[in-house]
Amino acid sequence: MRLGSLRRAAWAAAITVLSIVPASADFQDKKPISYTVDGGSASGFFKVVAEALNGIVREAYPGSAPTYKPGAPAGGILNVSLGRSDFCFTAGAPEVAFAIDGKAPFKESLKGKFKFVMLVHDSLVVHNLMTKEWADKNGITSFADIAAKKPKMRLHVNQLANLQSTLGMYAAIFDAYGIKLADVTDPNAIFRSNASGGIEALRDGKVDVFINGGFMPTAAITDVSRGRPLEWIAGDPAKMKVAADRWKYDTITVPKSVYPFMTKDDVTIVQWNAVVAGAHVPDETVYKFIKALAENRDRVRSIHPSMKDFAIDKVYRNPTRLDYHPGAARFYREAGLLK
Repeated sequence: MRLGSLRRAAWAAAITVLSIVPASADFQDKKPISYTVDGGSASGFFKVVAEALNGIVREAYPGSAPTYKPGAPAGGILNVSLGRSDFCFTAGAPEVAFAIDGKAPFKESLKGKFKFVMLVHDSLVVHNLMTKEWADKNGITSFADIAAKKPKMRLHVNQLANLQSTLGMYAAIFDAYGIKLADVTDPNAIFRSNASGGIEALRDGKVDVFINGGFMPTAAITDVSRGRPLEWIAGDPAKMKVAADRWKYDTITVPKSVYPFMTKDDVTIVQWNAVVAGAHVPDETVYKFIKALAENRDRVRSIHPSMKDFAIDKVYRNPTRLDYHPGAARFYREAGLLK
């Protein structure tokens, strides 16, 4: 074959190769994206939030197919890390830390397999409640009293598998005060469920002490207090800070005006939840997900009171040990929030 023919064949081959290589993604286009969301219960707050956010994405990118898969926070992180799901909206500090370190319930370190996308909220308040009947019977007003007197209680806390609502709530507080679970309750006197189940147990007189998360004010707690008098368990600011710092959470002052049974302002832990994505998720998907929410800020704020202050310059804050997902990092850099 002559030199000219060889050159023509080479050019033809090059053009053929170029024609089958997909074009670089245009992150500003309106092409649809598809993903699965894991880690939340089949009903309740996170399902409502996830479906609402997914609805915004569908409108921003017509034809998109985001899907909600019920699960649990730790299970959601595991699934996104293994490529079984794409996003988890319920990542809490204990779950993220244990996944990175390979601590139970995780069988190995998942470091590098999932990445930070954004915060969903920073406003889940740990509610420390007791019935007035139990408080008066045992002379209890505070966690310091519980530590000193060690009164037996029927205790409501969350399921063991929900690390953020156990290790990040009652376990952190009890440890800060030196309270041993075995000293204040018996195994058969611990009522484990989500917050809704615990509130109903308070209503029915099945528990004396409730330690779980909720957004302020939680209407159901106010409703319970009308039929069963409640009190807030007072916390020492320094010890509550120790409990919060354990998981890089903050403390918050709960105004006495929040609930009719509170007689003074008090302090407790406030938690965040993060959106994380598997390392396998395309940068374009993560970028467009954040972009859709950023461009519909007011709609996001209307989803739930916990999101009333939603803003990209707040939710980009990364309190975890995770790297930003490249798609998230690209969006935040373009927004001037990351270098």
